[in-house]
Amino acid sequence: MEKLGIEPLQLLTQVFNFLLLVFVLKKLLYKPILKGLDERKKKIQEGLEYTQKMQEEAEKTEKKREEIISKAKDEARIIIEDGKKVGKKVESEITGKAHLEANAILAKGREELEMERQQMERELRVQTIEIAKSWVEAVLGKILSSKTQTAIINKKIQELANNK
Repeated sequence: MEKLGIEPLQLLTQVFNFLLLVFVLKKLLYKPILKGLDERKKKIQEGLEYTQKMQEEAEKTEKKREEIISKAKDEARIIIEDGKKVGKKVESEITGKAHLEANAILAKGREELEMERQQMERELRVQTIEIAKSWVEAVLGKILSSKTQTAIINKKIQELANNK
């Protein structure tokens, strides 16, 4: 070995130093590094599990949110339909009341018109009788005596009064 330029004592010293270095590195550096790597791997795994859990929770929350929105839309639709039904019912009630009131007003107006017409007919008869009386008195005053005139006028007044 000496011919190759290798000294056995130096080779043994280097091997011993290498083994000592490996032993020291293994005990002092390699184990803490592996331990740190294991801890980091565990933290990464926990982080991934936590992320997956959060995604599942987010999906569940999204589903719940969609269900709540769907229920709210259904309830809103039902409320709107009920409101429309109530509105139509109130509209028909108001329309019915308006028709009844209109009919009552028309009936009252017809009654008032009929009463006014009857009153006017009475007044017209009275005026006609008075005009006829005046005209008859004027015409008969020239022809008949006042006693005969009064008898004829009274008879005609009676006939007109009976015709009412």
